[in-house]
Amino acid sequence: MTVERVCVFRHANVLLVSHVRNLIESAGLSATLRNMTLAGGAGELPPDQCEAEVWVSATAETRAVQLVREALDGPTVALPAWRCQGCGEWLDGVFDRCWHCGRDRPDRDGC
Repeated sequence: MTVERVCVFRHANVLLVSHVRNLIESAGLSATLRNMTLAGGAGELPPDQCEAEVWVSATAETRAVQLVREALDGPTVALPAWRCQGCGEWLDGVFDRCWHCGRDRPDRDGC
């Protein structure tokens, strides 16, 4: 049985494409890079066919696209500031872990 794969990100900058793949994989999803060396073919091949791409399984597409959007545009929902239960430090909502003592945000359980 073959797993259907879909492209979730395409860009001419291979460093950005690699970063997106790393981001997706750090969330526990499997991602594959394609077209990493086709940039030299631009002009002979259509430009959109030469860009590096990140592919995931079709079942992971929704989550992967969400991760890419958040990485490029920022989170869609602003989280409220929170107080660390370990040391009492106040932290902005974007942080999942206390910078002072390293304790995880209580409502996120380190995930």
